[in-house]
Amino acid sequence: MKKDLCEIERMAHLKEEENQSFMIFLKGCDHFKVDKIVHKLNEKYLSLYDCTKCGNCCKQLAPSLSQEEILEITDFLNITYEDFIEKFVNRETTNGFILKNQECPFLNKNKCSIYEYRPEACRSFPHLHKDNINHRLLSLLDNIHICPIIYYIFEDLKEIFKYTPEKTT
Repeated sequence: MKKDLCEIERMAHLKEEENQSFMIFLKGCDHFKVDKIVHKLNEKYLSLYDCTKCGNCCKQLAPSLSQEEILEITDFLNITYEDFIEKFVNRETTNGFILKNQECPFLNKNKCSIYEYRPEACRSFPHLHKDNINHRLLSLLDNIHICPIIYYIFEDLKEIFKYTPEKTT
């Protein structure tokens, strides 16, 4: 398993059309079977890959935080809720509050400075342990160039389902 993030990003971009076609193929597959396979592969890759040494998701994705999560973080940081909103929040959406910068402000030397208080969106990423993968394929495809685990699971799924990309000329 290659762990070079630049190489994974490059390969993911090269396979973009193929992966979009594979996503459509997967949507037609039994979602219970896809979930079961993805969950097993997720366990495999989580045991091989230490996400805390990567932090790529923290550098490229802005998670959504709930009001409760913000309150836990503000207690930990010993700042007011209002200060947190002013300093760190870009906007509020129906799904929660979105941080200002693409790189997480709590990432320090490639480590999460609020690790014990990190939001559920961070704890759960890349969300491959959850059911209904087929309903979240677009989101996974959006993150395939960011997360090595997603990239390798997609590649394994192609082999498992004996997927052969159609050639376009």
